[in-house]
Amino acid sequence: MAQNSALPAQSIRNTQEFREDVTLWMVDYKNQFTRNEQIALQRLILFAEKVPGVCNAKIGTMLKSIYEDRGELGMISRSSFKRMLQKAIKFGIITVYESVRKNGSQFSNLYVFNRYPY
Repeated sequence: MAQNSALPAQSIRNTQEFREDVTLWMVDYKNQFTRNEQIALQRLILFAEKVPGVCNAKIGTMLKSIYEDRGELGMISRSSFKRMLQKAIKFGIITVYESVRKNGSQFSNLYVFNRYPY
């Protein structure tokens, strides 16, 4: 799922450009995601607004955040979140980079939203 290459040189974007890109991606692909996958993707998008288009939160942190906001309606499984990631990668919406600690163990992944191909 994840890639090990260095981050690509992308033009820096602001929150407005990020939201515009996400809106265009969703027009094209929203119907390809299940309800739970859409909820998971929306949470990933929300976490990626702090640094527009980039998120390094753990999956568990995002799932906990969904549950805290939505209660029982926010019971999204880890496998649903991973299925969403697989689809988003397939459609070109995001690129996932593995983060590795100095001792070689895996750290939380870096999720980078790709620019919409205008």
